[in-house]
Amino acid sequence: MIKLYVNKLAVICTAVLMGTTIASAVFAQSAHQPSTVVELYTSQGCSSCPPADKLLSELIKDDSVLGLSFAVTYWDYIGWKDTFGSPDNDDRQVEYRGRFNSRYVYTPQMVIGGEAHAVGSDPSAVNSLIQKHADHAKSLPLEWAFDGDRLNVVLPAGSGNATIWLADIDRSNDVDIRRGENTGRIITYHNVVRKIRTLGEWAGDAKTIVLDLAEMRAEGRDGCALIIQQDGYGPILAALEVML
Repeated sequence: MIKLYVNKLAVICTAVLMGTTIASAVFAQSAHQPSTVVELYTSQGCSSCPPADKLLSELIKDDSVLGLSFAVTYWDYIGWKDTFGSPDNDDRQVEYRGRFNSRYVYTPQMVIGGEAHAVGSDPSAVNSLIQKHADHAKSLPLEWAFDGDRLNVVLPAGSGNATIWLADIDRSNDVDIRRGENTGRIITYHNVVRKIRTLGEWAGDAKTIVLDLAEMRAEGRDGCALIIQQDGYGPILAALEVML
């Protein structure tokens, strides 16, 4: 029943200088612009969701796919409170419901490119939409450069109006579910969105966005995703996946 990688690497380098050992942390940072963005709306309390969670883990093995897991809260009442659930994720899915003229929200749901959706546990339907909307996330070619603990991302001049979203993510988390429909299961969640917020608007003007990577690490995150989305919740024009 359907319900209504480079990870952060801390390499400790040591050097002996005049009898003193000096230690410093070196982080392996990288970024790339994917071709497609897939958003999975899921819940730890939903018995129909684990196959979709697994499908997302398979999709993101392809670097051209940026897969993001958005945990919702509206199934918490049936026995297990989702440890990653956020009302912000609920709100985002509700916005898509309006965009797609759907009667309700459901899990598992996969939204592809901000333009279409399918049942998240249906590989055939999901892959068909990924092919149909291929390269949508490269409509705006991005440029970027690391500057220590900052990442400077340049949006080119163009035409249109879009919202700039930033999602802080955990690359992988195992959850031991002890109540609810998935009781007794240990499920691995990938690219879990822990926080999403807007960084302003893009109205066709060339602009530079500066991301504070040190702040994300301090909060325990090991990745983030920048999304440029037309009219707030419409087609995704560009995305950047960042590994910290």
